[in-house]
Amino acid sequence: MMEEPVRLPAAAALLSLVACSEATEGPTPKLEGLINPLERLVTPARVCNAGGDARGWRLELIGSGFTPLPRDALTDTPAVELPQVTLSGPGDYTLPADHLFFARTELMRMDLPTRNTTPSSQLAPGAYTVSVTNPLGGTARLADGLRVVAPPTLEGFTAPQGFSYGGGSPLIIEGSGFRVDAPPLITLHREGDEDRPLFTVTVASETRIDTEVPPATPEGTYDVRITNPEGCAVTRPQVLTVAYPKLGTLALSPASGPASTDTSIAITLSGSGRSFSEGIADVYLVAPVKTDPGQRVNIPLRDVKYVNAARLTATVPTCAGFDPPPITDPQCPGGVVPGGPYTLIVTDPSGAVGEVSLK
Repeated sequence: MMEEPVRLPAAAALLSLVACSEATEGPTPKLEGLINPLERLVTPARVCNAGGDARGWRLELIGSGFTPLPRDALTDTPAVELPQVTLSGPGDYTLPADHLFFARTELMRMDLPTRNTTPSSQLAPGAYTVSVTNPLGGTARLADGLRVVAPPTLEGFTAPQGFSYGGGSPLIIEGSGFRVDAPPLITLHREGDEDRPLFTVTVASETRIDTEVPPATPEGTYDVRITNPEGCAVTRPQVLTVAYPKLGTLALSPASGPASTDTSIAITLSGSGRSFSEGIADVYLVAPVKTDPGQRVNIPLRDVKYVNAARLTATVPTCAGFDPPPITDPQCPGGVVPGGPYTLIVTDPSGAVGEVSLK
């Protein structure tokens, strides 16, 4: 919830404080730190000169002696003049009064505008001295209290080994502004689908990230979004196309089976496309189970065996579903919902994939 500048209740208390002082200059504040809530333990605070919400990035000023000054406290329109916050570095900037919020004498908050806010202000990247000046005078300064950084850029994407349905697919991302000290959040996005985070991320340098596209990521073209810990983010639309090498045409025998028992099947290949490789393939039946009939899930087939380059055998856990055998309940409470339609997916050890629809 957006905070409002301190108003009448605090003004009355502050008025008595100021009235008791004979000095023409107010107390000198002390500025101990500036904090970006997105990275509380990082010093000096880093903040992006782009993005943020409509008012910018919320930052916290920590110290003591922050002393607003009541104005017109005995009139019908009392007001409070807050300490002034300025930044000095590659450029100079004074925070607008309506972007400052007084919490207590040890804490103030400020919304730092960016190029994307209204009003906008794109600070040049670099180190800034932060100054807090009380209305009656007295200034505290914190040298190198804030580091302004630009958002990263995304320039190139390379999958040197192609994409594999059954395992993570290495992906090299090239650009600039990557943080070696703190891995970013990287997500794949396409319309109508949930965002897919990339979990394995290594920042090799400020211009290169080594990551992996997770196994079983659906084929398609994705936007790529990278978000640095301090909030900097950039999105490149429609830049990564995930596609897998294909097996030949799959056929099952038998193509159907009873719901009351598990079913042994043979899977054969024909036509163009890759053949089966020696080794254990991952084979899944995509179907709902009785414990959650509204959701289609990947149910792994059991006893998968390689026979030759055109033939596999396996057991479909029609009755068992995810439950370990033997199943003694004839109602098969954890089994596959009968009736279909289903999909059978075969992931070969080579990374090739094939599927067949079953009705």
